Amino acid sequence: MARTSRPYAARDARGLDRMERVNDLLRDTIAEVVARELKDPRLDLALLSVTEVRASRDFRNATVLISVMAAPDSTDDEHAAAADAAVDALTHAAPFIHRTIRRRLHMKRIPWPAFELDPRIAGSAAIQERLRDLASTGPGS
Repeated sequence: MARTSRPYAARDARGLDRMERVNDLLRDTIAEVVARELKDPRLDLALLSVTEVRASRDFRNATVLISVMAAPDSTDDEHAAAADAAVDALTHAAPFIHRTIRRRLHMKRIPWPAFELDPRIAGSAAIQERLRDLASTGPGS
């Protein structure tokens, strides 16, 4: 018998427990609402994606991690400002997002979304930048 991280968690055929399935469903639904239904100019970025949703065990709250990529020619300060503006816009739109996903998903309780920047994306971007710098200096330097 395989042990799970939570022994009482029932797993489906794909090996996912209910929390993982709900988090994936929320991520997909929130991403669709953000991409298709929000008309805030602060969200007109080169790329904005919902990377992960972490719902609380009682499904009252959910932390929604987002990644923001500004235009390639923008500076680091402009990128940080665009990311902060995107988080502010999504936080302002949280009631609309909550209402919309409540209508789409047939669940007893829909968690309230709280938006944050995904720190993993910034870390990987910094590593890629360092690798590009190493590649441009050449192997003999």
